[in-house]
Parts: sequence; structure tokens; C-alpha cells
Amino acid sequence: MTRIVHLSDLHFDRVDRRVVEALRDEINADPPDLIAVSGDLTQRAHRHEYRSSGAFLRSLNAPVLAVPGNHDITYLNMLERFLDPYRRWRRFVSRDVEPIWRDDTVAVVGLNTARRFTFGLDWSKGRYGVGQLRKFRRRVQELPPNLFRIVVAHHPLHPPETEPELAIVGRAERALACFQKLRIGLVLSGHLHRDYVHTHAVEAEDDTRMLIVQASTATSTRLRGEPNAYHRLTVEPSGEVLIEVRAWDGERWRTARARE
Repeated sequence: MTRIVHLSDLHFDRVDRRVVEALRDEINADPPDLIAVSGDLTQRAHRHEYRSSGAFLRSLNAPVLAVPGNHDITYLNMLERFLDPYRRWRRFVSRDVEPIWRDDTVAVVGLNTARRFTFGLDWSKGRYGVGQLRKFRRRVQELPPNLFRIVVAHHPLHPPETEPELAIVGRAERALACFQKLRIGLVLSGHLHRDYVHTHAVEAEDDTRMLIVQASTATSTRLRGEPNAYHRLTVEPSGEVLIEVRAWDGERWRTARARE
């Protein structure tokens, strides 16, 4: 059994300090095997925001696997954005933008969907690269076949059912087809600050499903009609996944719902 905390869209320095401190205390009181962070650690990729978010992650009593979001690339220093967009990430968070972690039950692989440039005026839209997915396929194929496979990425593969007009990641269909072929069991994402789940059949001849799990913002004041929230996930060796949604009620973290 592997226990994972899924955080997303922290957005230092636009955070509620009470929420941050209570989240740190709650996680450290019952540390998971891994903390997976699906991007947007910062608000504007300023150095002081990276220092704050990095210090927060280092204060947690569990290994951390994090991938960048669109807010983690500077919009102000264009030279750095185009020539070395992850310089601050590597300095304050991790040398790797696509890390991998595994134990005896799961393999967790990070994929970076943030882009320094996209066509159009909105550079916040993410994208999967063709070469990136080829490299990802090779990495996954080298993993032990018995491990439950999890992807962590920032941008969503589906919009919420209640807001189908919201933008999703570029090359979503290609990424989904790749994930299904590789029998990915779980995809953890964020970006929209909304909590919802999609399921996909992996193979028609059996009942295997791939879960696409979207998280609300864990600590930011930039709410989108939902409270701050995060996920506690339990993955059994059999492949069963229990998802517990922990939401902030204004005073403390409470279980909003759980699903298996």
C-alpha cells in the first residue's frame, strides 16, 4: 500500500497563511509515502515566491515530487523565459522538471506541460510535446511491469463537466492515447482550481480504468468557487485507489468526500 498526498496550485505569494500552516501541520502529523505537487508553486515566478514555496515543501516530512506549472515560468524576464525558463525552479525546487519516484507498489512519473511560448496571446496554455511523449514511453516501458503507474502534470486533460468551455492541455487526445496504451492507472493534475474526476477504459477486454484526478488550489486565495482542498490517495497493490478530498472550512481541514 502506498499513500500519496496530491497538492496543486500553491501560488506563493498569493496564499492564505493560516491555510499554509494548517496544511503543513496536518501533513506532518500523518506523513504520506510521497507528496505529489502538480504545478504552480509560485504566482509570478519571483525569487521570493520560489524561496517561500521551496521552504514550505522542505518543511514537509515526506519525499516531494513536483512538476512546473505555467506560473512557474517568469513573464517579466523575457531573456530568462526563452533561454533558461526553469533556472529558478532548478535553484529553489529541484534540478529535475520531470522527476520519477517509485516504491514496491507504484511508479510516479512527472511530465512538464508548461511552455515558454504558445501561439496566441495566452501563454498559460500547456502542451504535450511529441518527442516528450516518446521519451515518456521509453521511461515507462523500462519500469517493472507490476507497478501501478501514475502521471503528475499541471494542465488538465478534460474540462469539468459543468464548464466544458474551459481550455485543456494541447495534444490532450495524443497524451490520453499514450497513457492508455501504457496502462497508466492515475493522472494527477491541476491548473483550473477545480476538483473533479474523469475515468477512461484502458482496454476493452477487461475492466481496467484510468483515473484523471483534478485538484483545487491547496493554499491560494485565488479560488474559483471552491474551497482550498487537496487529495489523500491510497493505492493498494491490487490497483484499487481510494481518494479522500480534504477541504478547508475556514477553520480546519475536513474530509469533504471519499471515493474508491
